Amino acid sequence: MELREAALIKRKENRLSAWNKSRINLGEYPGVELFSIEYIDKKVKLLKRKRISLADYRYLPNALIQSEENINAFLKVDQSLSSLVRDLSGNDPIFQLYSANCCCNIALGNTKACTALGKAVIPYLIVKLESLNYALLDVCIWTIGNLVAGSNKAFSILHAQHCLKYVILLLHNCDDSVLPSVIYALLHYIYVGFHKISESEMSELIEVTIKRNLLYKNPNYIWLLALLSSSPICTKSLYTILPQVVDYLYVTFSNSDGIVQITASIRILANTLHNSYEDRIDILLRNPKYSNEDLYILLNKLLSHPYMHIRRETMWLIGNLYNHKSSSVNKNIRDLIPFLLALNQAFSSVENSV
Repeated sequence: MELREAALIKRKENRLSAWNKSRINLGEYPGVELFSIEYIDKKVKLLKRKRISLADYRYLPNALIQSEENINAFLKVDQSLSSLVRDLSGNDPIFQLYSANCCCNIALGNTKACTALGKAVIPYLIVKLESLNYALLDVCIWTIGNLVAGSNKAFSILHAQHCLKYVILLLHNCDDSVLPSVIYALLHYIYVGFHKISESEMSELIEVTIKRNLLYKNPNYIWLLALLSSSPICTKSLYTILPQVVDYLYVTFSNSDGIVQITASIRILANTLHNSYEDRIDILLRNPKYSNEDLYILLNKLLSHPYMHIRRETMWLIGNLYNHKSSSVNKNIRDLIPFLLALNQAFSSVENSV
């Protein structure tokens, strides 16, 4: 599954998950099972006049996450976003946090909602990336990730204001509590803006990400490395993690819970090895920790995997090595193919899915 398609599905899941989690964390709002459009309209008008209670403000993000209809109802009220900007840029830390939570949940809406929100709040979100308030910082980073995933226009605004520079700085030295949000934002930023990011930024990103020793601690971490592996400038840095990537595949190729990590691992190998020297490719083809039979089993399992995209990524890896500039690598792959009994079926299934 491509990241964009996965992101759209994930955004819907995030809305539902955040809604259910908020109900547990906040407790049921007295007398309100579901937040209606009328409820939104009433509370936003109070927000505009600075007459909203802390309790109501606390529940407003919960109401917004409930549905896109509620987000649209919020945005239809004149100066609703200006009210959020007022509180986000104000001095009250509680109002700042509640406002940021509203922004984060609005950014899970449709493209139009993300674009409107981005135009209003992006400069203030970027300022908050230097905040020492970790709770506020975490929400603002996550909001940036949501905006990038939801609107190309929002990304353009963020990029024009050098947002990536601040996020990379956070990646260098942020507290572990906000690290998942930093990676989440970077994941979407790299995917959307891959061709607009400088080589120096790519190089710094890959070095810092690897230095933090993230890898398989979270699916987003390894996916970030997989995206970065598409840049030739990142290849040299990725060599250092290839032994761990290969080991991971051998250990987990049959694990149905590690689909994202498996896919990302194969992509890293395919991108990194296709122009590498033979000694680098040996980490997969002639790894002393594993026999030839182990390699056959691994590749056949991946080629016959229930998930189509894993079969496709594996065929891409094999194809990249088959077309390698080294005749020795070519020969190794040709000698390997007769033992890949699942290759023909994988090819047919992938071809028929196009």
